[in-house]
Amino acid sequence: MNRIILLIFTLLIGLQSYAIKPTRTYSNTPVKMGLEHEVLRIETKDGISLNVWHLPSSETGTPIIISQSDAGNMGDWLYLGLYLQAYGLDVWMYDYRGFGKSEDFNIIQNQLFHLEFTEDLAAICDYVYSKTGKVPALMGISMGTIIVNEYIRKADIPVSHLVFDGYVADPQKRIDKLAENGKVVMLPKGYKNREYKQKNRNTLFIVAEKDQNSTVADIPKGNADMQQVKVFDCEHISGFFKYPVEYTELIVSFLEGQLKSD
Repeated sequence: MNRIILLIFTLLIGLQSYAIKPTRTYSNTPVKMGLEHEVLRIETKDGISLNVWHLPSSETGTPIIISQSDAGNMGDWLYLGLYLQAYGLDVWMYDYRGFGKSEDFNIIQNQLFHLEFTEDLAAICDYVYSKTGKVPALMGISMGTIIVNEYIRKADIPVSHLVFDGYVADPQKRIDKLAENGKVVMLPKGYKNREYKQKNRNTLFIVAEKDQNSTVADIPKGNADMQQVKVFDCEHISGFFKYPVEYTELIVSFLEGQLKSD
């Protein structure tokens, strides 16, 4: 199992381009991996059909929705879903429009994100909340941290637990950092840049020690009793693939209310 995860980790390093680069073909599927699952089609308010994998737990634990990074598709993160499911969480994974087998969408690759992806997350949250009767925890990975933050600004669901890996606190500052390295990325049209701050939500920040773009210094100051920071010795959003058990147990402990200091 760990050899397979390390292989996926190597492949993901090649996807860390800080540009939106979806793929349509899945490297892994629940069927290939023999996981208990259901495949769903969920429609957004603006009529886009999204592909969703639900990985239920025999323990029927806390629902967690994973919003992925800006490249590949949810198949690249299925081993994360497998581990979370094995540890008793009710896992929900989805592809943004234009990713995987979700409906087509005109992707602008040199944008940091698309505002429409927020509508995708909203549709999944509404479905999970209605289906399970439980408030889901939200996990954002790299670009997914922006999508989660944009969603919770106006969410009707009382989300109380957030997990961020590769946090983007200020999209414009992220673009400025990328520009210093010769990468031209822009914000979506109509988006008013803002610095994201967490208030009254339990939040776990996962930081890669070798990541120059998402650092501990980027984490907004908040209620110390409601924030947890964990630093892994790895590259950008690679913590799970190097330390799968520790990474998974960290998230599970956090959702169970067992906050720890790094």
